[in-house]
Amino acid sequence: MKSFYKQIVYLYLSTFLIIAILYFTQIISPTFLFSAVLAGIINLINAFAAVKLFQISYKKGGSSFMIYNLGGLGIRLFGLLIIFLLIIKFLNIDEYAFIFIFFLFYFISLILEVFFYIKYKENSKI
Repeated sequence: MKSFYKQIVYLYLSTFLIIAILYFTQIISPTFLFSAVLAGIINLINAFAAVKLFQISYKKGGSSFMIYNLGGLGIRLFGLLIIFLLIIKFLNIDEYAFIFIFFLFYFISLILEVFFYIKYKENSKI
C-alpha cells in the first residue's frame, strides 16, 4: 500500500526535478514553473483521494463500493473542474502550460490508479 504512495510521490518528484532543472537552466519561465507545480499538486491530491476512497470502500459491500468509487469519481471530477476554472480565470499563469501539464499528470495518475486497483485486488486474494 505504502509502496503505491511512494511510486506516485517518486513520479511527481522526478517530474518536478526535471521541471526545476529546466527552470534553473532558464529554458522555461517562472510562470511556466508555477503553472506546472500547481497542476502537479492538484493532481497529486486527486490521486491520493482516489486511492483513499478505494481503500475505504474495498472491504465494504458492493453498493458502498460503488457509491464511494463512482460517487467519489464524480465529486473529484467536479472539484477538479471548479479548481481548474478558478485557476485559469484568476491566477496569472501560463494557461497552455497549465492545461498541458495538468492533463499529462491527470492521465498518468489515472493509469497508475488502474494499476493500483489491479495490484490491490490481486494481493487481497492471497
